Amino acid sequence: MKFKVSLTELNKALEKTSPALPKKSTLPILEHFNFRLKGDELRIIATDQDLTIMTFLKVDNIEDGQILVPGKRISDIVKALADTGDVEIATTEKLDIKIKTSAGKYSMKGIAPEEYLVLPELFESAKPDIENIKNISVVDQTKNPTALFKQDEMIRLAEKTAYAVGTDEYRPAMTGVLLQFGGDFVNSVATDSYRLVRTISKPSFGVYPNDLDIIIPARTVEQLKKVDDDVAVSFIKTETNITHIRFDIGEMVIISRLIDEKFPPYESVLPKNNELIAIVPKHQLLQAIRRTAIFTNKISNLIKLQFENNLLTLIGEDEDTASEASEQVNCEYSGEAIKIGFNYKFLAEAVANVNDSDGNEDTMVKITFSEPTRPALITPSPDSEDLLMLLMPLRI
Repeated sequence: MKFKVSLTELNKALEKTSPALPKKSTLPILEHFNFRLKGDELRIIATDQDLTIMTFLKVDNIEDGQILVPGKRISDIVKALADTGDVEIATTEKLDIKIKTSAGKYSMKGIAPEEYLVLPELFESAKPDIENIKNISVVDQTKNPTALFKQDEMIRLAEKTAYAVGTDEYRPAMTGVLLQFGGDFVNSVATDSYRLVRTISKPSFGVYPNDLDIIIPARTVEQLKKVDDDVAVSFIKTETNITHIRFDIGEMVIISRLIDEKFPPYESVLPKNNELIAIVPKHQLLQAIRRTAIFTNKISNLIKLQFENNLLTLIGEDEDTASEASEQVNCEYSGEAIKIGFNYKFLAEAVANVNDSDGNEDTMVKITFSEPTRPALITPSPDSEDLLMLLMPLRI
């Protein structure tokens, strides 16, 4: 194998692919990229068996070939060389990898490609036909479900839910994001039992699969926050059930194993009778939370919100250090006086995730609740079904 390519382009391809490299593995082979050159296309693969990423890169081909390249070392040297022109990479029969740039020459040892894992979910699946997805019918979706997301739609679904994913390994269903396809919508839902977020997307093309629920691991969702093109989604299944999800994004493919668990029935915890309603300016509220939080107890992270007569008072206290803070924010509230407590970190994340209207500093947040011990809902104002966040209160 021998080729030339821009260092900048190679670095971009390696950065896209490297999240699937395990930092340390019981299978050292997985700590390598799989390079295959055919024609002017270099294919780079990395996998940890749960997440697989494949990236394609156009290069100046001198000789076709394939080899396994030490992942960290090739990434480190390409990054260290920065944008210093082109790089020439060549391999020998003894599996030596020779790297030549204007800065110098480097060498490392590769591994024969035959040693790599067999990845049927990657090599036996194919990119769905984009035009077919755009015109797909409800009947077709029952046979071979697919979906097409615009870049900004996929990023929004991932960004608005990733922060609320649980980390308890004994509750695996909550360590991922639920995609709940319903034909003309998809719900993206995450919860760690202390908070819950749901965002809704409508199809820009065709229709979504119907009555299909899958759970995507949090690590995969983090990659979807960075997509740089529209995303074609397809599914890989055995005779009985879907096991993997495939994302085709421009010149990159991401394949992820799904979490084979039942997501908790989150609809049952959404309050139906939150009659107390406050409308608060987002940026004023967020700044007040961040300042008041400095004076809260570092174990409980408790911040108190007191609503009364169109005024919100935020209170932070730490008896251990005799510290306290109080700030007031004007709001729209005409219900009975009430005081409710939250984990300030969770509250700040929820408020921060309410979308600004075209960068509008006057974005408003709607907070609804019923009593100090019942869940509160945070949504954009004016009302929108696109985003809903639930927070469990703390005992005051």
